[in-house]
Amino acid sequence: MQRMKRHHWIVRVTHWVNVLAIIVMVGSGLRIFNAYPAFARKGEIFCCYPFEHKPIPSWLTFGGWLGGARHWHFAAMWLLVVNGIIYLSFVYLHGEWRDLVPGKGDIRDSWQMVKFYTFRRKDHPHQGKHNALQKATYFTLPLAGVLAVLTGIAIWKPVQFAPYTALFGGYVWARYWHFLAMLIIVILSVAHVFMVFAVDPYSLPSMITGNYDPSLSPEARNARPFYHLLPRRAAPPPAAAPPSGTPT
Repeated sequence: MQRMKRHHWIVRVTHWVNVLAIIVMVGSGLRIFNAYPAFARKGEIFCCYPFEHKPIPSWLTFGGWLGGARHWHFAAMWLLVVNGIIYLSFVYLHGEWRDLVPGKGDIRDSWQMVKFYTFRRKDHPHQGKHNALQKATYFTLPLAGVLAVLTGIAIWKPVQFAPYTALFGGYVWARYWHFLAMLIIVILSVAHVFMVFAVDPYSLPSMITGNYDPSLSPEARNARPFYHLLPRRAAPPPAAAPPSGTPT
């Protein structure tokens, strides 16, 4: 088994801190939302949310009550901000941003990955550290996090920061953009976790130890979701031809 260093310890620590912060922020944010589970003001209609006045199931929320949820939400927000600054600073200074920023060929490569996952392509497209779909996910998540923080500030003090809140279309729309940012983070995070277990479970220990065996990568296994999960056996070497003149 050949192992290589895949993730720096800073990447690993900030990854797991993000997991904790996002879980607390989403759960407490949904509890805050349930205090008024609609975007339209009373007596008005909001165009873009079909579940007005339908609360989120309580088992998805966190914080117990509105005040408690707000305390947890702000605590997790500061943790997410500080952790995000550390992570983004590291990947920039360490040069790992090159593995995350989409390139001009990534739209083509993303389509090839979709074809492979839907069995329309036989072999796994060649990839570097991340395939094109992973890069798009890892690049979008910090952007959604930034949007969540910016809109969160706008709805935190909508009167004191009225000109700033107006940049997002006012309190109602700022609250809506905040909700959409949360939704993007949840969808991408769930998709990420699903793909880890369904395609590349061997990458999970690398987020703890930092080490990874490239012979177990999805490309080496030609792995699709729940397909070729086990390591592929190397083909036996061909039998050597008998020497010339040797009777068979």
